[in-house]
Amino acid sequence: MLEGKVDKPLSNNTDGNHNTNMSLDGRVKDMCPICKTDKYLSPNMNFLINPECYHKICESCVDRIFSLGPAPCPYPGCGKILRQNKFKKQVFEDLGIEKEIDIRKRVSAIYNKTQEDFENLQDYNKYLENIEDIVFNLNNGINVEETQAALNKYEQEHKLEILEKNMRESQKNADLGKYREAMALLKQEKLSIQKQMEIEDQEYQAQQKQELLNKLSNSDNNNSEDIIAQANLNMIKRSSLRKRQLQQINSQLDQKYHLDSSGGKKKSSDKSKTPFTPFNGDRDLIKAYKFLPAVAENEPAVSDSKAETYYDPFVNKLALDKQYLGAGWRQQYIFKKALDEAFLGIGCFIEKEKS
Repeated sequence: MLEGKVDKPLSNNTDGNHNTNMSLDGRVKDMCPICKTDKYLSPNMNFLINPECYHKICESCVDRIFSLGPAPCPYPGCGKILRQNKFKKQVFEDLGIEKEIDIRKRVSAIYNKTQEDFENLQDYNKYLENIEDIVFNLNNGINVEETQAALNKYEQEHKLEILEKNMRESQKNADLGKYREAMALLKQEKLSIQKQMEIEDQEYQAQQKQELLNKLSNSDNNNSEDIIAQANLNMIKRSSLRKRQLQQINSQLDQKYHLDSSGGKKKSSDKSKTPFTPFNGDRDLIKAYKFLPAVAENEPAVSDSKAETYYDPFVNKLALDKQYLGAGWRQQYIFKKALDEAFLGIGCFIEKEKS
């Protein structure tokens, strides 16, 4: 019978050397290569990098070397002229990622067109491929001078277009901020009104309860059931009325804060400049439609044409079916889906719309 040789496990000394090497690598990683100061001795030390070469230097060395003006990079063999105002804090641990993101930001600020600026998707894809080629060359040091020259040439030839596009994007960001501010005020005002109505309802219920007790104490036993039934009916009517009032107030507030993306009310002159197209319906921050007061769930479906609500015989019939309501189905969802599809342009033919 052959006996196999069992390998002995690594000794504790080997593990200790491995851990020591890891700690040394970590310390070198957090050490400034210029002044040899590390974060172990200076916990508040910050590293800065310059997009010209992406060499990591501590903040103290940057102030000491570049405070008097531009100077060569202190890394051996670099020699690039650096300026103090170009240094920034390192965001990503991998400098390769940091460099690529900076390049993409710089290229995107020049090649800033969107799909709306092209006649078809094929041209837009070629535009994106050209951007990726530029980023790849600059990031990997391939034909850097030629790529940079082509980038500068494009910037000079399309300077006005780039500026106009940047201005439109800045305006969109400002408009979005105004819209969010208006929506926050709308929400706050709705909550305030709702709380006030709840307080009024509580006071009304307490008053009705006291009146009911007074009536019951002064009436015969035969009339007590009728009095209670009448009180319950009055409470149901008031609850329905309050719901309608709250819906009407919310509708008025929505109209008051119905702002366009610029934070102001839509002007009629804007329609002539930018005609409506259903294919931009998915980009509207505010719906181009609003619902009329819906039929309350505990009320029968309204069928007359004078009622301020949408009426569909089939949908309203389903709205009274407890099986549908129990599953979460609501008639408003049907109307919302139909309107969203209309404003999204679903079912439209692009070629016919263009012609």
